[in-house]
Amino acid sequence: MNIRKFSKAVLAGCLALIVISGMLYGEDGPEKVELNFSIHQERDVYDRSDYGEPPQFAIWLENPQTGEVETVIVTHRTGTGEFAGKVECPVSLPVWIGVFRNETGRDDFPRPWKPFYESVTGATPKVENFNITVELESGQTWIYYIEMNVAGDYNLHFPAFSSDNRPDKHGNGQPSLIYKGTILTERGERSVPKVIGRTDQYYFTTEINSDLKNMKSAKQVFSDIVVQCE
Repeated sequence: MNIRKFSKAVLAGCLALIVISGMLYGEDGPEKVELNFSIHQERDVYDRSDYGEPPQFAIWLENPQTGEVETVIVTHRTGTGEFAGKVECPVSLPVWIGVFRNETGRDDFPRPWKPFYESVTGATPKVENFNITVELESGQTWIYYIEMNVAGDYNLHFPAFSSDNRPDKHGNGQPSLIYKGTILTERGERSVPKVIGRTDQYYFTTEINSDLKNMKSAKQVFSDIVVQCE
C-alpha cells in the first residue's frame, strides 16, 4: 500500500479537502473509489476549554491483512511539533505518534526542523463541518482510526492539578479519544466509527485505555462522524 501521492484543494472557510491517491495504475487497472470522512464538530464545546482552540486530530488507515498503517491526515501542530512555546506535546495525539514512528522508522516526535511528511499535514479546521477524502482501490476492507484531542478541557477527573498537586504541564485536560471503524471500499458503503478508548492525561503512551466513564465534553466535540464510499 502507498497512499502518499495526492492532490489538495482548500475547503471554503478553512480546512483543506485532501485527496490521496493509491498506487498508480494504467487505464485498465482496478477501479478506484473515494472514501469520504465527514465530520461535524461542536465549536461551543471546545470554546469552553481553557484555550478555546479547535481539536488536534489525525486519521489513519490500517490494512487488516498485514497490519500496515498509513496516515491520511494529521493536524499541523502535531505533525510539525510547532506548539506555542514548545517544540513538542507528547500527549496531544499519542496513539498517532505510534503510527508516525511505524511509518517513518523514527523513535522521536515530529519537530519543526524534522516534521512529519508535509503532504499529509493540514490546518486545524474551525468550521463546523469538514470533509477528508482518500482515494483507494475498490473492493478492499480497511480499518480506520480517528484520534482527537482538545487542549485544556479540564474537568473534575482530569484537573489542571491532581489531588497530589501534580501539574498538567502540557495543558492536556481530558486526554485524546480514539475512534475506530471498518469499511469495505464499494460505492454506497457507509460506516460510523465507535469510540474505543482514550490515552493518559499526564504521560505519553500509545496504549488505548477503554475506561471512558470520566470523559465528558471530549466525547461531544466530534458530534457526528460518517465514513462512506462515493
